[in-house]
Amino acid sequence: MSEIIIKKAERQDVPEIAEIERKSIPEPWSEAAFAAALSDEKAVTLAAFSDSVLCGFITGVYLLDTADIYSVAVSEEYREKGVGKRLLEEFFSALPNDVQAVNLEVRESNFPAINLYKKFGFEAVGLRKDFYREPRENAVLMTKILC
Repeated sequence: MSEIIIKKAERQDVPEIAEIERKSIPEPWSEAAFAAALSDEKAVTLAAFSDSVLCGFITGVYLLDTADIYSVAVSEEYREKGVGKRLLEEFFSALPNDVQAVNLEVRESNFPAINLYKKFGFEAVGLRKDFYREPRENAVLMTKILC
């Protein structure tokens, strides 16, 4: 695999981002939702590319001193190759300096993601019972304090 390039997602990336999400997440966002995120000045949506192929993305939003990561997904053939790690690094770099904490929810059974988040300093701070519907599953609420 060649070098991973992370850049701000653009409107033309939305169909591929939505396709990666559809293949990765049981309850995916629509293309319209991703397009709306791109136009939100408080949102951060980044795309990962390998050899000009969009292979992953991250999207979240910040408000005042807190950010929330809404979705992170990597194409199956690029998983376990550092793409998620690079996306998280660049997401943190893209946040304003006054953001003090980042939150996210992750499926209780998604051990690879939970382990990655823990490596980045996220801690489990709560459980949201039956947060996910398809299939029904709890969400682990995780927070990373930045300062």
